[in-house]
Amino acid sequence: WWGGELYPQGMAVITCRVQYLEDSDPFVCTNFPEPRRPPPYDLYENTALIEQIAGVHKLLEAPLKLEECALQMAPNGNYLDLDQSLGEQKDDVEQLYDDVAKGKKPILILRTQLSVRVHSILGKNPVYEVFNKSLVSVKSSSCSPSKGHRDNSIFQLNLFYF
Repeated sequence: WWGGELYPQGMAVITCRVQYLEDSDPFVCTNFPEPRRPPPYDLYENTALIEQIAGVHKLLEAPLKLEECALQMAPNGNYLDLDQSLGEQKDDVEQLYDDVAKGKKPILILRTQLSVRVHSILGKNPVYEVFNKSLVSVKSSSCSPSKGHRDNSIFQLNLFYF
Protein backbone atom coordinates (compact mmCIF):
# COMPACT_ATOMS: atom_id res chain seq x y z
CA TRP A 1 0.00 0.00 0.00
CA TRP A 2 1.50 3.32 -1.06
CA GLY A 3 -0.05 5.61 1.57
CA GLY A 4 -3.18 6.90 -0.15
CA GLU A 5 -6.59 6.73 1.46
CA LEU A 6 -9.58 4.63 0.52
CA TYR A 7 -12.83 6.48 -0.04
CA PRO A 8 -16.30 4.97 -0.38
CA GLN A 9 -16.62 2.11 -2.87
CA GLY A 10 -12.89 1.39 -2.62
CA MET A 11 -11.76 4.47 -4.60
CA ALA A 12 -8.14 5.26 -3.81
CA VAL A 13 -7.48 8.96 -3.28
CA ILE A 14 -4.19 10.80 -3.36
CA THR A 15 -4.07 14.10 -1.52
CA CYS A 16 -1.90 16.68 -3.24
CA ARG A 17 -1.34 20.37 -2.72
CA VAL A 18 -2.28 22.49 -5.71
CA GLN A 19 -1.24 25.87 -7.09
CA TYR A 20 -1.64 27.70 -10.37
CA LEU A 21 0.86 29.64 -12.42
CA GLU A 22 -0.45 32.58 -14.46
CA ASP A 23 1.68 31.95 -17.53
CA SER A 24 -0.69 32.89 -20.33
CA ASP A 25 1.86 35.49 -21.48
CA PRO A 26 5.01 33.43 -22.08
CA PHE A 27 7.21 36.54 -22.12
CA VAL A 28 6.47 37.38 -18.47
CA CYS A 29 8.95 35.57 -16.25
CA THR A 30 8.14 37.18 -12.91
CA ASN A 31 5.06 35.16 -11.97
CA PHE A 32 5.14 32.70 -9.10
CA PRO A 33 2.78 29.85 -8.27
CA GLU A 34 -0.31 30.97 -6.35
CA PRO A 35 -1.50 30.76 -3.65
CA ARG A 36 1.66 30.81 -1.58
CA ARG A 37 0.18 28.20 0.75
CA PRO A 38 -1.16 25.55 -1.61
CA PRO A 39 -4.47 24.04 -0.48
CA PRO A 40 -4.93 20.26 -0.39
CA TYR A 41 -6.91 18.58 -3.14
CA ASP A 42 -7.94 14.93 -3.38
CA LEU A 43 -7.40 13.22 -6.72
CA TYR A 44 -8.98 9.86 -7.44
CA GLU A 45 -6.23 7.49 -8.49
CA ASN A 46 -8.31 5.62 -11.07
CA THR A 47 -10.21 8.53 -12.65
CA ALA A 48 -8.80 10.33 -15.70
CA LEU A 49 -7.28 13.67 -14.70
CA ILE A 50 -9.26 15.46 -17.45
CA GLU A 51 -12.37 14.65 -15.39
CA GLN A 52 -10.81 16.12 -12.23
CA ILE A 53 -8.98 19.21 -13.47
CA ALA A 54 -12.10 21.42 -13.37
CA GLY A 55 -12.29 20.88 -9.61
CA VAL A 56 -8.69 22.02 -9.19
CA HIS A 57 -9.36 25.04 -11.42
CA LYS A 58 -12.44 25.98 -9.39
CA LEU A 59 -10.73 25.55 -6.01
CA LEU A 60 -7.85 27.79 -7.06
CA GLU A 61 -10.07 30.32 -8.86
CA ALA A 62 -7.35 30.30 -11.51
CA PRO A 63 -7.47 33.05 -14.17
CA LEU A 64 -6.45 30.50 -16.83
CA LYS A 65 -8.71 29.11 -19.55
CA LEU A 66 -9.79 25.68 -18.33
CA GLU A 67 -9.54 24.12 -21.81
CA GLU A 68 -5.89 25.23 -22.05
CA CYS A 69 -4.78 23.93 -18.64
CA ALA A 70 -2.25 21.24 -17.82
CA LEU A 71 -0.99 19.78 -14.54
CA GLN A 72 2.72 19.86 -13.82
CA MET A 73 4.50 18.14 -10.95
CA ALA A 74 6.69 20.29 -8.75
CA PRO A 75 9.62 20.46 -8.38
CA ASN A 76 10.68 18.06 -11.16
CA GLY A 77 8.54 19.74 -13.85
CA ASN A 78 7.00 16.60 -15.38
CA TYR A 79 3.62 17.10 -17.00
CA LEU A 80 0.79 14.70 -16.21
CA ASP A 81 -1.18 13.11 -19.04
CA LEU A 82 -4.71 14.42 -18.51
CA ASP A 83 -6.23 11.63 -20.61
CA GLN A 84 -4.98 9.06 -18.09
CA SER A 85 -5.52 8.51 -14.39
CA LEU A 86 -2.66 8.74 -11.91
CA GLY A 87 -2.77 4.95 -11.62
CA GLU A 88 -2.31 4.53 -15.37
CA GLN A 89 0.83 6.66 -15.35
CA LYS A 90 2.23 5.34 -12.08
CA ASP A 91 5.64 4.58 -13.62
CA ASP A 92 5.92 8.13 -14.96
CA VAL A 93 4.93 9.77 -11.67
CA GLU A 94 6.95 7.53 -9.38
CA GLN A 95 8.21 10.53 -7.36
CA LEU A 96 4.61 11.54 -6.58
CA TYR A 97 3.88 8.06 -5.19
CA ASP A 98 7.18 8.03 -3.26
CA ASP A 99 6.26 11.35 -1.62
CA VAL A 100 2.81 10.07 -0.68
CA ALA A 101 4.34 6.90 0.80
CA LYS A 102 6.59 9.12 2.95
CA GLY A 103 3.56 11.04 4.24
CA LYS A 104 4.22 14.08 2.08
CA LYS A 105 1.62 15.86 -0.03
CA PRO A 106 3.13 16.45 -3.47
CA ILE A 107 2.53 19.76 -5.23
CA LEU A 108 0.79 19.93 -8.60
CA ILE A 109 0.77 23.18 -10.57
CA LEU A 110 -2.11 24.12 -12.82
CA ARG A 111 -0.73 26.03 -15.77
CA THR A 112 -1.18 26.72 -19.47
CA GLN A 113 -0.42 23.74 -21.73
CA LEU A 114 3.05 23.80 -23.22
CA SER A 115 1.72 23.65 -26.79
CA VAL A 116 -0.45 26.74 -26.17
CA ARG A 117 2.54 28.66 -24.80
CA VAL A 118 4.71 27.65 -27.77
CA HIS A 119 2.05 28.78 -30.27
CA SER A 120 1.78 32.06 -28.38
CA ILE A 121 5.54 32.61 -28.62
CA LEU A 122 5.64 31.72 -32.30
CA GLY A 123 2.64 33.90 -33.06
CA LYS A 124 4.40 36.93 -31.57
CA ASN A 125 7.60 36.33 -33.51
CA PRO A 126 7.76 38.19 -36.87
CA VAL A 127 10.29 35.70 -38.27
CA TYR A 128 7.78 32.92 -37.64
CA GLU A 129 5.16 34.76 -39.70
CA VAL A 130 7.51 34.78 -42.72
CA PHE A 131 8.29 31.11 -42.15
CA ASN A 132 4.62 30.22 -41.85
CA LYS A 133 3.72 32.06 -45.08
CA SER A 134 6.51 30.25 -46.92
CA LEU A 135 5.37 26.92 -45.54
CA VAL A 136 1.81 27.56 -46.70
CA SER A 137 3.16 28.55 -50.12
CA VAL A 138 5.17 25.33 -50.39
CA LYS A 139 2.21 23.22 -49.29
CA SER A 140 -0.17 24.85 -51.77
CA SER A 141 2.12 24.51 -54.78
CA SER A 142 2.81 21.19 -56.44
CA CYS A 143 6.58 21.15 -56.05
CA SER A 144 8.36 18.44 -57.93
CA PRO A 145 11.94 18.46 -59.18
CA SER A 146 10.82 17.38 -62.65
CA LYS A 147 8.82 20.59 -63.11
CA GLY A 148 11.78 22.73 -62.11
CA HIS A 149 10.11 24.61 -59.24
CA ARG A 150 12.37 26.53 -56.91
CA ASP A 151 9.92 26.66 -53.98
CA ASN A 152 12.02 24.12 -52.08
CA SER A 153 15.01 26.50 -52.06
CA ILE A 154 12.76 29.31 -50.77
CA PHE A 155 11.51 26.99 -48.07
CA GLN A 156 15.09 26.06 -47.09
CA LEU A 157 16.11 29.71 -47.05
CA ASN A 158 13.28 30.61 -44.70
CA LEU A 159 14.11 27.66 -42.47
CA PHE A 160 17.61 29.11 -42.17
CA TYR A 161 16.23 32.40 -40.86
CA PHE A 162 13.79 30.67 -38.51
